[in-house]
Formats: sequence, structure tokens, C-alpha cells
Amino acid sequence: MMEAQKLYERARLNPTSDMIDPTINVEDHNKNCFAGIARTAIKMGDMQRGFSLANEINENNLIIDIAGVCEQMKQWTEAAKLYQKGGLVEKAASIYIQIGMFSAANPLIDKISSPAILVMVAKAKESEKNFREAERIFEKANDYENMIRLNLD
Repeated sequence: MMEAQKLYERARLNPTSDMIDPTINVEDHNKNCFAGIARTAIKMGDMQRGFSLANEINENNLIIDIAGVCEQMKQWTEAAKLYQKGGLVEKAASIYIQIGMFSAANPLIDKISSPAILVMVAKAKESEKNFREAERIFEKANDYENMIRLNLD
């Protein structure tokens, strides 16, 4: 045991060129490690640390993975924020609407193309008594039936 520690210390103090693998991209390695730490922290209940680490990562695939872990842990707000950062705007908007954070979904409306999500947004606008905006979103979703219903009421 002592000899192994001495070898380790000697290697740390005097790294030789044959110890460093030139095929390893250290930055990618570190990003993957930080993403793993973030996922693990979230799974262990340390949401603040995990979310903080996730916000430092700039690779969409890793951010989306971490958002999925947040979603599994029922941390909806954090999951939506990370999905939005990762580029899955429709997924983020869907979560915001499901948890009732309509104001957070508003800036995402123009980026949404899914009719199902647009209808959810429009119904949320309708429940807020914002009928003009609901009508505009129903029209964008090609839901003319609800658009006509709004105008008849």
C-alpha cells in the first residue's frame, strides 16, 4: 500500500510523456465529468450543486441529459430551464405549462411549432382571460374550431 502511494506521488510530481495519452481531449473529458457530477448531485438531492454545475456546461447533449434527471426527480422548474438552455424549447414550454408557470412559457411561444403544445398555451391564455392572445395562438396551431368558439363566446 505504501509503495503504491509513493508511486502515485512520484507520478503526480514528475509526469512523463509516456504517462499522458495524446488521444484524450482533456476539455471534453472534464465536461463529461462535470456533467456526471451534476447528474449524481441531483440524484442525491443536492439540487443547488447539480443545477449550478449544469449551468456551467455549454454542451446541449449533456444539458439535456441533466434536464432528464431533473425531470425524473420531479424538479420541474430546473428541468424546464435546462431543456430551454439545451435547445428543447417545446419540451421546456410543455413543462412550464403543466406546472402553471405561464409567464415563463410566454417568451417561448414564437419558437414552438407543435400544434398540441400551442393549444395548451392557448388554453392557458384563455384561462387567464387573455382572449386575443389565445385566439392568435389557436390560429398559429391551426385550431380553427377553438378560434371560432372564442369569437362566439
